[in-house]
Amino acid sequence: MQTLVAKYPELITDGDGDLLLVRREQTIADSENGGGRWSVDHLFVTRDAVPVLVELKRAVDTRLRREVVGQMLDYAANATAYWQAGRIAQSFAQSIQDPAINADEVLAEFIGDQEPESFWAQVDSNFASGRIKLVFVADEIPRELARIVEFLNDQMRADVRAVELRWFADEHGSISLSPRVIGETERTAAVKGARIAKPSLSIEEWLQKQISPSGADAMKGARAYIAMIEALGGKADLANAQGSIIAVFAGANGKFVYPLHLWGHDTNISLSLRWLKNAPALQDEAVRRVWFERLKEIVGDLSTSNLAGFPAFSVSVLANCEKSEQLQRFLADLVAVLQSRPV
Repeated sequence: MQTLVAKYPELITDGDGDLLLVRREQTIADSENGGGRWSVDHLFVTRDAVPVLVELKRAVDTRLRREVVGQMLDYAANATAYWQAGRIAQSFAQSIQDPAINADEVLAEFIGDQEPESFWAQVDSNFASGRIKLVFVADEIPRELARIVEFLNDQMRADVRAVELRWFADEHGSISLSPRVIGETERTAAVKGARIAKPSLSIEEWLQKQISPSGADAMKGARAYIAMIEALGGKADLANAQGSIIAVFAGANGKFVYPLHLWGHDTNISLSLRWLKNAPALQDEAVRRVWFERLKEIVGDLSTSNLAGFPAFSVSVLANCEKSEQLQRFLADLVAVLQSRPV
């Protein structure tokens, strides 16, 4: 059943459209620096950048009624709390083992005209804000589990579903699967549909909502972040899912580049190497390390040393005018490199 769901995810979709498999047996930590305490059976994403966590059980498994619910809630609570930005994109790239398959091409076919960097940033933002989907799959869904799923779906921000996959075999040995989706009432569909259409926010409204609770230094640093982007000819743009303010600059190849993100969930600014490593000027890891070390000299220790990740620092650092000026010079030099055309 796990193999079939991975190969034919349309078996478990309802109104989401197509699903892209990120990884099977995706590990989940239970602390900031913890290892993989758990693993969810499948992690997918929708074209709308919504993460979908899928757990499968056989009906004969006595854990199906209660334990699997607690298990899935553990996964969701810890994943949204401890997965760092870029983790899902990294998992997708690492999950494709066949050297004949290009991960970038698979993604491009799935998301169409969307920019990969923007898509994964929105996935991260949705995850951090709890806009996710939890799906229980079994060959038979007990009535007790169906009631729990419907209750959770009514009460939670996340969408919760159960999918019953019934098996039928004919006299020739051919097997057919008949899915039945359980969980969404008409009332819940209307309420959550309204939630998806988020009200438009100005940059200032976003700062008041996301950054202001962290104090005056955080707000001063955030304003300095926006001011330096605009001073360098870029645009401080609110992400579609409203989880971050992105530094947007024109790149060398006609596409935009996104060197920095200000994240609302932890009020950190990240050097977004996960995206920058695809730029011709930064494909060499040694080159990225130079930029990493230069940033570290300005702001101090960073959240990670992953040169293909999102090393970050507190936005409050930029409340210091000297640090802010140093970061602006750093950003100006970085943008110039990103805009230079390779020889």
